[in-house]
Amino acid sequence: MNIVIDKSFLDGASPNRVRRLCEENTVLFSESLFFELITTTEESKKRCFAKLPEGINPLKLIPNVGKLLRYEIENQRRCIPLLKHVFDKDFQFNERLRQGTYVLQGHMLESLTEWKDQVKSDTEDFLVRCSIVHQFFPELNGIEYKHFATAIENARVRVAEDQDFVKEIYASFLNENAPKNAPAPELVGPDWAFFRWTQCQLLSALRMFGKYQGKIDFPVSKGVFTRAEHTMHDINYTILAALSGSLATGDQEIIDDFCLVCPEGVLITKG
Repeated sequence: MNIVIDKSFLDGASPNRVRRLCEENTVLFSESLFFELITTTEESKKRCFAKLPEGINPLKLIPNVGKLLRYEIENQRRCIPLLKHVFDKDFQFNERLRQGTYVLQGHMLESLTEWKDQVKSDTEDFLVRCSIVHQFFPELNGIEYKHFATAIENARVRVAEDQDFVKEIYASFLNENAPKNAPAPELVGPDWAFFRWTQCQLLSALRMFGKYQGKIDFPVSKGVFTRAEHTMHDINYTILAALSGSLATGDQEIIDDFCLVCPEGVLITKG
């Protein structure tokens, strides 16, 4: 089985559980997860990398969501199966990652800088979507506060279940700042990264909109930005998991979104 793994699972599960997962399945380890681990605390970094099996190809390295979207633009076809995008066929994690002494240099350092810049840009765009997401859901406007949480959850369920509705919103995105030659709405579906990107962005934007009771003022505080940045990481894991149909995580919000968009998917928790 192909299983997407995220940082919360790797950080929270026991070493035996992580290694058993890698031995019994094909574990998909995203490029974004690598950079997220590189930028976490030294203690967490050592703990996570120490749990991974040693040797060649302990798991499969796959691109981040942005590269999958570019693939769909360039080829005008869906990106699945994810395994066809695997990076280096024969690799080993640097032993210094387990020891906490690894220092990024050269190309990897440049890639990390590019990733940080992209995350910052994506987070800024996401916050704008959070502030206007209610425009797609008229039922969220002018309702009593006691009904607000239920209305938010109903909207999230619609995003998860109504494919035509998601396509309509994707089409509206194409009229704004979408990449040139993005796939046509009539092409995309649940097995496309563009569809899952739209769906998961909406789910998370609705959650943020609900959390702040529809009031996201700009410029946002550092705390709000940090929460949104963490949400961007979560969205990427959920997109990859939706495309593969399976996920190993310990994060409840990711669990909630994955179960909504993939009710028949395989979910493995850290417990």
